[in-house]
Amino acid sequence: MRARFAPQSLLALLALLIAEGGCTLFIGGSQRICDVDDDCGDGGACRGGFCDGSAVGEGEGEGEGEGEGEGEGEGEGEGEGEGEGEGEGEGEGEGEGEGEGEGELQDPPAQLVCGASVRAPWADGEFPLRLPVGICDAAAPNVVVAEAPVMVRINGAELDFELLRNDGRDVAFYDQRGATPVRLVHERQIFNKVAGTGDEAVFWVKVPNLNPSTERDVIWMYFGSANPTETSSANLAQSTYNAVWHFDDAATSVFLPEARSNTNSRVLGLNDSASTAVGVIGRALDLNGSAFVVLDDTTDANLIGQSNPFGITASQGSISFLVGPRIGDANGLSIGQAVFFADGQSPLSSGFDQRSLHITIASSTNNGDGPADGVGFSLPTTPARPAALSFVAGAANVIDRTAFNHVLASWSQTNVQLYVNGVLAADVAYVAAPLTMRFIDIGTSQQLARVLRGRMDELRISATPRNAAFARLEARSTLDQLVQLGTTQTIPRAP
Repeated sequence: MRARFAPQSLLALLALLIAEGGCTLFIGGSQRICDVDDDCGDGGACRGGFCDGSAVGEGEGEGEGEGEGEGEGEGEGEGEGEGEGEGEGEGEGEGEGEGEGEGELQDPPAQLVCGASVRAPWADGEFPLRLPVGICDAAAPNVVVAEAPVMVRINGAELDFELLRNDGRDVAFYDQRGATPVRLVHERQIFNKVAGTGDEAVFWVKVPNLNPSTERDVIWMYFGSANPTETSSANLAQSTYNAVWHFDDAATSVFLPEARSNTNSRVLGLNDSASTAVGVIGRALDLNGSAFVVLDDTTDANLIGQSNPFGITASQGSISFLVGPRIGDANGLSIGQAVFFADGQSPLSSGFDQRSLHITIASSTNNGDGPADGVGFSLPTTPARPAALSFVAGAANVIDRTAFNHVLASWSQTNVQLYVNGVLAADVAYVAAPLTMRFIDIGTSQQLARVLRGRMDELRISATPRNAAFARLEARSTLDQLVQLGTTQTIPRAP
């Protein structure tokens, strides 16, 4: 039986022990937590929230005897292990006994994450619990990616949510790869604490200088603070982008707050039938094949395209998103315009033309009218392209129409690249012309005469081009293929 306890109770216990002059050393993961004696097994007793006689250590050793040192105390312990300490006390059995005396603060036992043992001193005594978060992708390019937000997704099978506050505010992330621990900024996108099943949390953590291919990087998630200070910030965690949408709004919401700067983006659709549904991360924009969506910072349809809400006027940038089939759709993802960025200024874009940037879910068969298996990407160029149904870059047979796919398009003044699921699908030399992203259409038909039928999630735009390492890291992260969690550790007792 795994006893559950509140973080506040743990801190109160620690404070009580310190106040009594004790300095028992608790090694993370080595002390059984309890509510009643039955939680401690045969011969065990529950004392102060911990089982007396359930310590389990590593190594070999047996002994009985008395030690000399500073402090007095009594304790009993059973298990295997070796330990050193000063104090007076009695112990029976094999291994290390508990006593009140003086000892040294020790790191918790090393954890195995991504194939390597990791160990680090405790970064912040405000938090009594922590777990290591490994960031692993052996096949990634050997390139450092700076300031990348990494998704840390946790469910009830991986962490006992009873150790967390109901609002999830008692969480902090630390980078301990250097000599001094650095607290990282994070966004808490999802936190659902449900009795029994359904526990889920999604955090986005901005990690500096990340190279999962060679370093097998590890960050640490600390939690259980009794007096937490709110640190969740989409603006800080997603600062690598100009705009980010999670599409987590209610199913019939006509506003989709943009996560990066909290802009209320207007959602319009044919018959106002655009909505959200369960997606790969939380909810997703649900396109039914007849309704499209317009994102802008205005609630007046007559004023769409009159401002620059996303702060992009450049001949370089990137756009990415997840796209997949609707729930229960046996036909899978259909062809159609996925994303369409228009300048909105005179001369106005007339659709799929030289004034627009667009990414299309396309087909490589039957003159483009077959199954959705490819991606096409076009953008303004110099000299201007004609208003024709053609792509600057495209790739066939790269989309799985029955699953979610990560698509990223990147462009500079000389080249455009198209990545699908973190793999380069097209790289074309082109001279890009400046574009002001004044509004965004999602699912529009334009000259394809098709409105996309499917779900879209995690739409991100930026005025910064992306390289192959960033594209792969973002894809692996949003598809939940990047992070490996360790096991929970408990703070050691200080001397």
